[in-house]
Amino acid sequence: MRETIVKVGIEASKYVREMWEKKGVDKVIGYHDQDTTRVVDKLSEEYIFDLLEHSGFSFSFVSEESGRVFKGNYDYVVVIDPLDGSSNFISGIPWSSVSIAVFRKDEKDFLNSISGVIAEIFRDRIYSYDEKSSYLNEKLVERKEEVKSRIVLAYYDKESMDDATKIFSKIKGGFKIRTLGSASLDMVLVCTGKALFYFDIKGKLRNVDIAASSNFCSRLGMDTVDIKGKRLNVSISDVEKVGNVMLSSDPALISQLSS
Repeated sequence: MRETIVKVGIEASKYVREMWEKKGVDKVIGYHDQDTTRVVDKLSEEYIFDLLEHSGFSFSFVSEESGRVFKGNYDYVVVIDPLDGSSNFISGIPWSSVSIAVFRKDEKDFLNSISGVIAEIFRDRIYSYDEKSSYLNEKLVERKEEVKSRIVLAYYDKESMDDATKIFSKIKGGFKIRTLGSASLDMVLVCTGKALFYFDIKGKLRNVDIAASSNFCSRLGMDTVDIKGKRLNVSISDVEKVGNVMLSSDPALISQLSS
């Protein structure tokens, strides 16, 4: 299964990359849950659907643009963000991805996907996983025991600024704050040792945004948790908000922040 999903991710990311700067791809054609659907989002989604439907497996879909697309007979549910970081893509900021996570049809555990891929649009970096391990460009990724990075990837708005300040105050030592604009890639930075901590307390994040990245990181021993430190578990049967989330390679930091 992983080989199939990786191929789909690679093809879809190339397809999206070819649309960069083409006229009309930034046109807004719909709205969903305080977000917009642009031409490029929809074209990417349709392309991924088509690739999966011709893969030899029987899938139903939960996707950011179309929501729940279920068939009568299927074996797997695929949770898809066809373009994570679409604002970056439209603005020419090279930090966006195609994100795909596959679950067995009866699966209830958000962090128990059987395979998935996060394919960067602007770089040849393909992050994937199976039920036990994570990979970067087909090479096994191992957890870094000592993370020297002091980068905090923070997402908050005016309404949650006070809560963000409280979080910052609990982080020991100096650190640098970044907001890069692609949840899936930001989380990958954390679990591959390139960043210390990721959090999103805007309350707008959805399961489709982080399904693949959460499972990629889970294989490396890092579970995505809510603001109380509880292991994240949301539905995979439809697009659903996940609330506030945190991820770090430092369990002591998560414990301190959730206390």
